[in-house]
Amino acid sequence: MPPRSRSQSPSAELLSSQLGIDSISEADYFRKSPEFRIWLRDEKGKYFDELTGERARHYFRKFAKAWNRGKLSESIYTGNAATKTTQPASSNTAYRWSFASGDSKVNMAELKSAREAVRRATYGDEPVQVVSSSLRSPIGPTLPPGSSLSSSDRTLQREAEIENAKQERRVMNKRTRERLEDEDGGIGPKQVGREGTMEKKRARREEDRAMRDRKEDGGLEIGEDFLMGAGSSDSFRAAIAKRDAARARWAEKKQVDNSGTQERRAALRAKEAETMAMFQNMAKERFG
Repeated sequence: MPPRSRSQSPSAELLSSQLGIDSISEADYFRKSPEFRIWLRDEKGKYFDELTGERARHYFRKFAKAWNRGKLSESIYTGNAATKTTQPASSNTAYRWSFASGDSKVNMAELKSAREAVRRATYGDEPVQVVSSSLRSPIGPTLPPGSSLSSSDRTLQREAEIENAKQERRVMNKRTRERLEDEDGGIGPKQVGREGTMEKKRARREEDRAMRDRKEDGGLEIGEDFLMGAGSSDSFRAAIAKRDAARARWAEKKQVDNSGTQERRAALRAKEAETMAMFQNMAKERFG
């Protein structure tokens, strides 16, 4: 059996001689992406954005075979189909916006009326000056003519926009808090850290001092009417008696506490004296 020839097939030779087109392989996946997208849409009824990476590679292998066999339309080989700039964006995806379809219920007259109402509410009756986009100065760094952002550049740009939005929200929240604090006259706890801790300690000391003062007064609280001489004498005498009784109870409790403390101290001193006497006797017996 004679060995198989590795020469090009007639269709491939015709493709190379008449059109000047070279054969392609899977390595041309990115280089032939525009032609592949058109073939995928027209021949297979599929859209590149809907395919996974594995499925896209699978279909590109079929596209490469059809390319090398000369089975594609001449417009794809010559690049006319891939270089058309007038193709709508909808040709690259199967998604259709609701407002772009003929079945949309949006009334153009109502839309124009709503825009006019928004313009009047924003600018009043003054005419709006339209600034040409060609005269408007760009914000941020500009790209050289004919260049476009790569995927990584677009990702960085989105991240920068998100970070800027977060920073603006933080600034706005801070300004809002400051405005609210100015409006309420500084009411509310503002001290934090060491100053806040010292403020709490001062408040606690004042509460303890007030509690001690009430205990020394026997817990008696006399209203202003008694202090100013208002009210009956019986109620005044009752208040005095209540105060004296409270003072007596407080003094008795203090005396009991003091007596118990004195008894414990006396017992402790007696025990210490007994221990010292024992050590002295032991020393006399041992050393004479």
